[in-house]
Amino acid sequence: MEEERTRKENIVAGVVGAFLGSLIGVVCTVVIGQLGYVAAISGLIMAVCALKGYELLGGTLSKKGVAVSAVLILAMTWFAHRLSWAVALAIALEQELTILESFRAIPYMLESGILESRPYWGDLVMLYLFTLLGAVPTIINGLKNTAMPEAPRTAGGPAQAPETEAVFCSARREWTRPLRFGASLSMVPGLVLGVIAIIAAAQMGAPISVSMAGLGCIVSSFVMIFCALPMMQANQAESYLYVRAAGTLWRVNLAMLNNMDTYRFANKLVTLTGMCWDSLSMEEQERARASVLRAVSLLNGGQVMPGSALSRAVLPLTDYQFERETDWGWRGTYALRNGRRKRITIPKCYPGFAPAPGLEPCQEPAPFQWRRIALGLVLAAALGAVGYIGGSALEGKLYGSPSGGKTASGNELTGQAPGSTLTYEINGVSCEIDSTFEMRSADTFQDPDTLTEYTLSVQTGMDEDAAVERLLQPISDYRMSSSFQGFSFAHADEEDTLVPLTAADGMVWQYEILTVRFTTGAAVHEAVALANDGVLVEVQVNQTKTDGEDEVKGTILYILESLRRTGSSQVEITGPAQVEITEENYQSLFHLGTEWGWSHTAVGYIRVPAEMFGYDAFVDAHVPYSDRPEYLEDGTVLRAAAHGMEVSVTITPSAGDARDVVEAAYEEMAASGLEIVAEGVTETFFLEEEDVAAKQAAYWEDGQSRARIAILYADCKQDGFYLSARITYFLEQLDDTYPELLAELCDAYAINLPEVEPMELS
Repeated sequence: MEEERTRKENIVAGVVGAFLGSLIGVVCTVVIGQLGYVAAISGLIMAVCALKGYELLGGTLSKKGVAVSAVLILAMTWFAHRLSWAVALAIALEQELTILESFRAIPYMLESGILESRPYWGDLVMLYLFTLLGAVPTIINGLKNTAMPEAPRTAGGPAQAPETEAVFCSARREWTRPLRFGASLSMVPGLVLGVIAIIAAAQMGAPISVSMAGLGCIVSSFVMIFCALPMMQANQAESYLYVRAAGTLWRVNLAMLNNMDTYRFANKLVTLTGMCWDSLSMEEQERARASVLRAVSLLNGGQVMPGSALSRAVLPLTDYQFERETDWGWRGTYALRNGRRKRITIPKCYPGFAPAPGLEPCQEPAPFQWRRIALGLVLAAALGAVGYIGGSALEGKLYGSPSGGKTASGNELTGQAPGSTLTYEINGVSCEIDSTFEMRSADTFQDPDTLTEYTLSVQTGMDEDAAVERLLQPISDYRMSSSFQGFSFAHADEEDTLVPLTAADGMVWQYEILTVRFTTGAAVHEAVALANDGVLVEVQVNQTKTDGEDEVKGTILYILESLRRTGSSQVEITGPAQVEITEENYQSLFHLGTEWGWSHTAVGYIRVPAEMFGYDAFVDAHVPYSDRPEYLEDGTVLRAAAHGMEVSVTITPSAGDARDVVEAAYEEMAASGLEIVAEGVTETFFLEEEDVAAKQAAYWEDGQSRARIAILYADCKQDGFYLSARITYFLEQLDDTYPELLAELCDAYAINLPEVEPMELS
């Protein structure tokens, strides 16, 4: 029963060792891959480190250990490969996606063709091949147990050194248990805290401070491994005998001695896993004693050359001098032939044994090393704190320090009203703009004196997380630039990221202004203001001159302070003249979207349900430009067709998400009697963070004489309300202009629409 429990404990310790070893392989895979070298070699490192980790903590590499380690190696190799690609993607996308988001998005990217599947899977195959290359020799050597000829009988040994004059001390396996588990568990706190910190950092967008804290915790685990290495000698204690004979203390390596033909005492050869004294039969133990005594006699008589294999297998601890005793072993030195002394630590795993006279022999196993676990926890916390402090300092150096609620000159930020203004209105929101500013496009104004450009936009269906993400986007965009100097927030000293702002109409918005500075003297400002119903006003400013930052931020604040909700939308703007969308004119405002740079796509307006905003309002809809647009269902649906493509747009209320809207549209289409082509129907694509969904369906019309492809699309515009579009390909009508229209529709709906050939399904 005790042996079975010991065996299970060895497996548990071995699994911990294999996991720690495989982490080294993961780190190598990611680091080598990002350095631009072939990361497949790290597969060999993964296999060797995992198997050696099992052997180090588990004592021996058993068949069960090989099976468990193999499963772990396969899983960690897959994880390391995908993590390496996720890191590369996050860097390539200039951190538009975090590492965690890239990790999750890889299957979709492969399926949709964004990532080429051949290099991805090819790298994984190469990684597994190198892993196999490292694993097979290690496993073969670790499990080698080759039958050998009958061991020869030793003669003359007892006569030269009678066995009665020698004392043999062998280790007991169960006495090593507290040492093994104390050493193993001391590495766990740093590993657990490090993994938690890295996961938290991934969720937070990988801030340097938290990432460095996690790295510090993981480093503490490796420090504890090195601290525990002397204690790890206890794992191999069963392979050593301590013999007191001929007035000297000898340490005998059983496996090494048995591998020498003239001293072999057992009918097996063990190389890496060692040889356990208790596993020998009584006859083998007797032959082993005789072999040891014969070797002692030869070595003691000077008949063996120094440095020979026998002198390493049966090591004389000449003139052993005890130095210090610990809870788990004795530390001392012994003399070498060159007059120097060498240190040696003897673990307390040998019942009734003491290495020197006057020392109390072992009566019980060494105590469990609780202090090591506590030390591992303290070290993890300390190195994690050091990493966090260092990361915070690095963030401050890279990103600058917050400026609190003050301007660059140290004054409190206040709005600066211009001498005269014009009213700018878009998507149900109006604000005041300096009338001297020149309009560069439908949403961009430029100060002619400083050439500073102000770009305004209004989005609906946003929440605080989305607003903060938009606010922080310039940091991701510019922090890797060589001219990046730092950044600051207008209200960094506030507890919340967004702070209250009372606008001109009395409505309270939540806002903040971010300033990113460059060594060239230029600056980029990003301001967001969020209403409680999800309307987000965004002001982006590019400042090219080396001064005037306070004035620019004052202008931004004035724009936000002048916000009013109007319930109407704004179309093409040319100077101060405004066109308000009303019940009487909204259908007549259908026009080619030249303000968006489009040549074949139109901008129209549709009526939205009154409960969407709480008042009568209209939203824009993007369809192919046609001289015969159709307004259906009392103006809530806009449909138009041109160049072989038709788009129908409406606002759909839904208690679910975008997927529910798309699935409901597909069910309605299928129930209408259309002949659906099953092979042409795809799974619903869904972006959870944006609440956007799309689904492709193919069908026949007129008795399989006309092929159609429909893209069903839904995008959240306001909580519970979705812009729903059906984009249909009339394959027999596609013309030479169709590719240009398709590209514009991809831009309008921010999705990749499939490009098909005329009559592709016919």
